[in-house]
Amino acid sequence: MTTIQGFHNAEVSHDIRDLEVVGQLPDWLTGEHYTIGPGTVDVKFSRKAEVDGQLQSVTAFFRFNHWFDSLPLVNRFDFNAKRNTISHRQRLTSYRMEEKIRDHHGFTPRHPATFFKTDSHQTVLSKFLTPSRAVKPDGEPCGVHIVTEIPGLRGRLYCRNYANHLQELDPTDLKPIKLQTFEEINPAFKGPIACPEGRVDSTTGEYINVTMDVGYQSTQYTFMSLSEEYPQGRVIATLNAPTAFVNTFCLTPNYIILPLFPVIANSSKLNWNASILDSHQFDKSQPTRFYVISRARQQVVATYQARACFAFHQVNAFEVGDSINLDMIVYQDDTILRQLTRPQLRQLGTMFPERLASSQVCRFTLGNLTAAGSQYLIYGQPVASLSSRLSSLLLKSTKSSWEWMPVAHEEARVPPSLELPSIHPLRSGSSYSFMYGVGFSANSALLDGTIWDSIIKTNMETRSIVGTWYQAGCYPSQPVFVPRPDAIGEDDGVLISIVLDSARASSFVLVLDAISLQPLARADLGLVVPLSFGCGATRLVRHY
Repeated sequence: MTTIQGFHNAEVSHDIRDLEVVGQLPDWLTGEHYTIGPGTVDVKFSRKAEVDGQLQSVTAFFRFNHWFDSLPLVNRFDFNAKRNTISHRQRLTSYRMEEKIRDHHGFTPRHPATFFKTDSHQTVLSKFLTPSRAVKPDGEPCGVHIVTEIPGLRGRLYCRNYANHLQELDPTDLKPIKLQTFEEINPAFKGPIACPEGRVDSTTGEYINVTMDVGYQSTQYTFMSLSEEYPQGRVIATLNAPTAFVNTFCLTPNYIILPLFPVIANSSKLNWNASILDSHQFDKSQPTRFYVISRARQQVVATYQARACFAFHQVNAFEVGDSINLDMIVYQDDTILRQLTRPQLRQLGTMFPERLASSQVCRFTLGNLTAAGSQYLIYGQPVASLSSRLSSLLLKSTKSSWEWMPVAHEEARVPPSLELPSIHPLRSGSSYSFMYGVGFSANSALLDGTIWDSIIKTNMETRSIVGTWYQAGCYPSQPVFVPRPDAIGEDDGVLISIVLDSARASSFVLVLDAISLQPLARADLGLVVPLSFGCGATRLVRHY
């Protein structure tokens, strides 16, 4: 039975350590690089129990049971090309929460989306005895996404979770210094949940995200923008739609596209702070919906439907004439969500189904926006006047809630199963050629179950694999593309990935040439950094 060590507690060193670099860093790669992921996944505590008729102190564990649940670990890597050095420091960023778990033998969620699939080990009564919000910077587990800046806010390093939280860290020593919600920044950004993957428009300088105000019948999705011009933010648009699990959205120069996959929530369970998986179910009878929001008109202008499917991550979105292309990593259903529990990942032979669910890189084309907009005006948009409302109701009575929506054209773009996509950051929102991600090697078929063990480069125009990196027994994190400052070609740059070497029980920093996927430099950490999952888990702060 295959065992991978990257799903246990991190080995944490509190010192700044200079790593030995093998190879040569590119002469332009100088700056700071951050990663975020699982840190503490098993919290040990002592409790009193009766043993042989006597009250004794025994040891027990509170366990975070899903890959997306943990007390986070943040790593900082300083690259210096001139000296050809890499230094490393790290910090666990939720000490206060860990103390509470030890004291109470569990943790009471204050809001929905605290846990993905973890038993709190607390009674319902404890919910009413818990403050409604955390006031301490290290009181929330913000370990899903990390960004080095948010326009309009003064901080230089922020972490996010599935709830509506921004945790600011000191970029030097990684200490949590502030915790706030989007709703505290602007009361119009309503809801206890937000998409963990906000996006920065490099052209307008806006940070865009969506918050979710969960009701019992539907959810209000509020798309908001923060910028230097509007530091308190502004609302772009709101829409009401089914309450679904949202991990991503798409952005182009003129549009925001919200894909809602039919992983639908039981709102009453979610509002009572059940874990995300316990309150959501995949409904194969429902379609995937795409809501198209005009950034200029600040409203929904069209909706489309596609087959029932699921995706964590979008690769890119761009406009072509009167259409929008959306490239996404697509699964048949939500099986992947339920496979990524920590017990199954620790002993891969126990995974069910026995192989990790496969994905496809698919392109959805939202064609003929003008015609789709006309259909939305008739069937989808609320109408004001009584006569218009009556005529609209007569038309709608012959259509189901989605039957009238135009169908998005779908085509498989790249055949192998890939995840954790990365592209040139300045190509986001425009046409592009190259995508990088993690995938499976030919040797993975020999294992009892598997996790991604290769870095793969694809050409989205030719629909082909054009490069791979693989080393036996090694498991890479998301490869982050860092462009050369004076680059001419789209793939002129490097990929940075933190790789777990299971044979040596240690992790290393890997720098690959993004054109050839040949190694340029690596540095052993001498300790294990647990494997992380999620778009944008690593970011380069700056290069000179």
